[in-house]
Amino acid sequence: MASVIVVVLAVVYLFIPAVVCAEVLWKLECQPTVGIAAQTTVIRCPIKHSGQIEVFGVALTKVKQEKPVFEHIINKTPLGDPRFSLVNPAKDPSLQISDTVFSDEGEYEYYVVTNMGEKRARLSISVVANYRDPVTSSWPENVTDGGPVNLYCNATDGYPAGTIHWFDKSETNRTIDSIMTKAIKETNGSKSVALSSKLSIDSSLAPFRCVVLNSKFVKEGEKTFQIILKRDSEQEHSNTRNIVAGVMVIGSLTAGLLFSLLFCQRRSVQNVRRASAQPILSDYDPGKTADPDLETGTETGAFCNRHWKKKCLVKKQNASFDKI
Repeated sequence: MASVIVVVLAVVYLFIPAVVCAEVLWKLECQPTVGIAAQTTVIRCPIKHSGQIEVFGVALTKVKQEKPVFEHIINKTPLGDPRFSLVNPAKDPSLQISDTVFSDEGEYEYYVVTNMGEKRARLSISVVANYRDPVTSSWPENVTDGGPVNLYCNATDGYPAGTIHWFDKSETNRTIDSIMTKAIKETNGSKSVALSSKLSIDSSLAPFRCVVLNSKFVKEGEKTFQIILKRDSEQEHSNTRNIVAGVMVIGSLTAGLLFSLLFCQRRSVQNVRRASAQPILSDYDPGKTADPDLETGTETGAFCNRHWKKKCLVKKQNASFDKI
């Protein structure tokens, strides 16, 4: 910073006779700045003056540090953190920071030299982080219509700590019935807060809205979700089971009928075969004393040839003796 001050003062002293009276006519005021992590932050430091004014050089130093964070003499190469720069060199001492980080937070002293003299001002920078889109879930996943349900809403990577609000279908705020937890995390200079909220409520009040608010109660995200009713799911499963059961019953009856028909057909075929295979003996009556055609041997001969040859021979002999 010493190098900048020497050069700037040398320039200033050249203009002292002309600017002593004009110096009191302009002011340098820097507004408190809130930056967003990983985004570009603009630090407004407007010069209040009715006439034309020209900036010669600036130097930004963090309080309790000796070396400037950023210094720039117009038309010269800036020094310090390359993320810092002037918004409008030579015309406006306002600054901007690209890729803002949490280490940029703090109090600063800003030194500005113009063609009308030099001014110092204090400025502060705070850094926040936006929350990611909320993630919601319910337990149980399938809820009986009108039954109790636990709703969950989570939002992460925000800073500083915010809050989560709940709204039902009538836009009634149900946050009072919820339980809120906050988990603060800081790693390598990066800060974040994880928000988690649980709401136990009657499912008949669905749909529900989960709204994420930052530390200034500004909405950063929301999620609307419906409740899956168990009644509809059970009815669908019941219908499916009924259809499957009906198909199984019809299939069983059809199979039984086909089996019965096949069995009856086989029994019928077997009876026919047995009837055709019975011998002519079924027409023979052992109580008869003589064949009507014994002399010709027609029926008896056919009968003898098939079954009872010996008995038939005896009958023939007896018949012959009777004739004698």
